[in-house]
Amino acid sequence: MTPGRLARRFLPLALLWWAISGGGSAWAWGVPAILIAALAMPQSGASRLRPLALLAFLPLALWLALRGGLQVAALACRPRPRLESRVIDHPWHCLPEGPGRLLMASLVNLIPGTLTLRLTPDRLRVHVLKPNTDTPAELVRLETRVARLYRHGNAGGENESRGENENRGENEEKELR
Repeated sequence: MTPGRLARRFLPLALLWWAISGGGSAWAWGVPAILIAALAMPQSGASRLRPLALLAFLPLALWLALRGGLQVAALACRPRPRLESRVIDHPWHCLPEGPGRLLMASLVNLIPGTLTLRLTPDRLRVHVLKPNTDTPAELVRLETRVARLYRHGNAGGENESRGENENRGENEEKELR
């Protein structure tokens, strides 16, 4: 392991330790524990994340969380909500197997009224409380945005040209909001 990679693992763990321990008195235990954890951590796809794309993605993730919470709270407050829950399958379009799919499966839970049920090599199975015609398209848009976080060349689908992909990307953020 290179010193740079070790530092990239050590620093976030040290920050987490500092936050949990209250700022300082437990470093005698913390430094060895952090070092062992940094050395034992498996290689993840986080090193392939594009930092600027991640910064651009964070507002979307926060918006999805807020919107999801508000819509589910509104459903819960109704005396007799009409739910038409269904299970839908989302076939993978542009994310290869790996950490991107796991992140996508986690983020699906932020879309209002959705819950990831199963992650398989060929699809993502999702439970939807109130399915509408936008749900499959919203899943495709979210998958495209997640693919951009990683360095996957064709983040918009296998049959789209680069120009179509760029135009689509500009509109996706508006549509998800």
